[in-house]
Amino acid sequence: MSKADGGTAKAVLPLNSIRVFIEAARQLSFSRAALALGMTQSGVSHHVSSLENFLGQQLFVRSGSSVDLTDVGRLYFDTVQEAISTIELSTRQFAQRPENSGRLVVRTSLPTFAMTVLIPALPRFCPMPPVSVDVVTSLSPPAISDVYDVLITRDLVIDGGENWLLGTEVLVCVAAPSVHRQFAGKPIGAWPFLAAKSRLDTLPAWVNQQAIESHNIHVAATFDHYFLALPAAISGMGYLVIPHLLVIEPLRQGHLVEVDTPTVRSTASYMVYINPHSPVPEAAKTFCRWLKGQLRKDGMSLATLPACDPGDPSLSAWPVNKTGISI
Repeated sequence: MSKADGGTAKAVLPLNSIRVFIEAARQLSFSRAALALGMTQSGVSHHVSSLENFLGQQLFVRSGSSVDLTDVGRLYFDTVQEAISTIELSTRQFAQRPENSGRLVVRTSLPTFAMTVLIPALPRFCPMPPVSVDVVTSLSPPAISDVYDVLITRDLVIDGGENWLLGTEVLVCVAAPSVHRQFAGKPIGAWPFLAAKSRLDTLPAWVNQQAIESHNIHVAATFDHYFLALPAAISGMGYLVIPHLLVIEPLRQGHLVEVDTPTVRSTASYMVYINPHSPVPEAAKTFCRWLKGQLRKDGMSLATLPACDPGDPSLSAWPVNKTGISI
């Protein structure tokens, strides 16, 4: 009875031997596998033999210096290689970055901002020396042990971190052209509105500015986040009150139209912080200045901005334009 059949109670899986087997099966050579793994050929042979003893099955046919997989070995390789590859890739992705790694981790609590503004602009971020940017989203405050260099947020604060005010927020009401043609001549109380649970303050703020009783507003559908509500508005489900910055591109492309009503100055501000523990503070500072420079461009779509603009490090106050971004 083999160990795999239960001959030994709670036998420890030979994970190292499985890893060696995978490489030997990929290479179909113990010597090449040894070179790839940084070990001796006899070490590879020992691990393969240990795995074969554990399984009670022969995995390779050995003929002189050459090896080939048996039918069982081929089946076992096909079964476990994807899992091992997934473990290897996941481990590399979670590994702490060395200093001067040429990578910048940008964290944001604003997933819709990341989707509609930040990511479309990233191809135009071209610092010297080059830096690759990873974007992660999280609504929770960052912990000291979290790995990130820059935080873009509307509602979180980092103590001790250098920061920039990206801008204040202006709310607008938008809809698909077909929807607005249908309801433009009707009172606002008859319009179907969409709401985002993540920003329950925006629709009431806009309604109050229009001097309308809130109980007269019809909310046709509610979504968890703006990144869900925005496609719904584009598809014609209703009107959406949203920060103007998030709909610059859909408005430019004609997917949405802005309702001709007074805009609303929100109390919200967009901030960008540098993690005081970042191993790449200069790259983080360059990114923050660049992002600020992009958002200062009045009414321009980020998809059409010039390739590089390092921005202006000045923190002086600027007037606020239609986009709600300080300029």
